Amino acid sequence: MMKLSLTCHRGPIPGAAEEIPACRCSKALQLFIRLAPAFSSVLAMALCAAPTSTRAEAARPADAFVDFFGVNTHLGYYDTAYRDYEGIVKPRLLELGVRHIRDGTFNDEVLGKYLDLGQRGIRLLFITDSKRAVERARKLRPVLFAIEGVNEPDGRKGDWVPRIRAEQQSLYEAVKKDPATRNLPVAVSSLANLRDSPAKLGELTPCLDFGNIHPYAAGNPPSRHWGWGLSMERAIAEARKVSGDKPILVTECGYHNRMEEQGHPGVSEAAEAKYLPRLLFVYFNRGMTKAYKYELLDEKPDPAFNDMERHFGLVRTNGAPKPCFIALKNLLHLLADPGAPFPTVPTGSLAFELAGATNNLYHTLLQKLDGTFWLAVFQEAASYDAKTHQDLEVLSQPVTLKLPWASPGIRLFRPNSSTEAVERISGAQEIKLEIPGEVLLVEIQPPKATK
Repeated sequence: MMKLSLTCHRGPIPGAAEEIPACRCSKALQLFIRLAPAFSSVLAMALCAAPTSTRAEAARPADAFVDFFGVNTHLGYYDTAYRDYEGIVKPRLLELGVRHIRDGTFNDEVLGKYLDLGQRGIRLLFITDSKRAVERARKLRPVLFAIEGVNEPDGRKGDWVPRIRAEQQSLYEAVKKDPATRNLPVAVSSLANLRDSPAKLGELTPCLDFGNIHPYAAGNPPSRHWGWGLSMERAIAEARKVSGDKPILVTECGYHNRMEEQGHPGVSEAAEAKYLPRLLFVYFNRGMTKAYKYELLDEKPDPAFNDMERHFGLVRTNGAPKPCFIALKNLLHLLADPGAPFPTVPTGSLAFELAGATNNLYHTLLQKLDGTFWLAVFQEAASYDAKTHQDLEVLSQPVTLKLPWASPGIRLFRPNSSTEAVERISGAQEIKLEIPGEVLLVEIQPPKATK
């Protein structure tokens, strides 16, 4: 398994089911990015009453954010914690509330697990090669989200560029020519070196439906580092040298907990719990199609923390959830909107203002089918010092949320701790908020329309 600075490279583990690493992308999410505002006359009246200095912001479906998140698995790694499908893998996936997994392992037993998860609403981004793509996709068709090409080929020996260009073309043609698979999206291979490899590989837009990127934050706050020392803008620009203007999938991302690692710094479990939900909102706001956390489980015990590859999981090897699992589970359950005809559900707009200490403040406006707005807001501040390996205290920032009308009901949530509201307010048009270094959710009920 090859290690390169500020990134991770995955390879098959001895004793595992056959795996073809790869990447995948989603088309569905692109449909909701610019949906028409359409949420009752009360919103129109609210916008008319809004101060001229306050601009209306279009909301995105809350359920779209839930559908945005995925997690990497290795269901065929039988010498790791993934061997316990019934005791750990399946119950933790269902508890988490995730709807998408990414995997490249395959045999008849693993196929049964994919299909089982599919019956519970979990879809698969499947990594494979051109020779086996159609045969396996036909068996997986009910649960497939997309097909993805070879994973991080630039981390392997040999002249990888002509090989991968030819393989991507063959993969795309094979999938699109078969009547049973032609409607499946195909994602281009991911690249380990985000800085140099995209220009070497070159544009492949005729052979892909999704671009692919692995922007590991390497111990940094989510918006400040997208791998190899690159900014968010630079990393995306490099990825587009391969995918052009096609939508991009983040098929691997996240943190590990080996804090002593030098080339790819880790973070504490406490910091990861703050960073991961923020990371998803950063990627969501930036227009990525989906984001897959690497990975669901710590694969093998490593009490001495000698190998970072054994500490990427949301769940420990014994099945115990880490704090980041709890934070993500609570966030997904709070924002899930069952029955939403995603991604075609229309949303409205809200003219609101965040006033006060707004430096380094990020927010995302969402809306559920019942018309309720959900505002996610957080400080994009460092919660961990990768040099001293210490957690950092992030002082809350005082902010005033100004609405265009008095809301009949506002609730505040701290998903890192609970799904229970920490505060309830009624009849307020302005409320004081203390914005922490973790995600704060503000549920806002609009006034009911009057006849």
